[in-house]
Amino acid sequence: MKVKEQAIKELETLKPAEVMMVYDLILLFKGNMPEQRVKERLPAYIRVRNALKQCKCSISEDILSAREDRI
Repeated sequence: MKVKEQAIKELETLKPAEVMMVYDLILLFKGNMPEQRVKERLPAYIRVRNALKQCKCSISEDILSAREDRI
């Protein structure tokens, strides 16, 4: 039981985000990790594509105009 008490003392010194990480590990070890935490993230290029989907302007023209002074 001494190890459990030491672990609890160490948990009390962690930041809330770090405590959540430890909690996720505990759930992972127990085998009952909630689905929303296990869900994989989309690749970065898909997230960017989705973010820019609503953009009506031409991003390539904006980039070219920003670079004109360097050409």
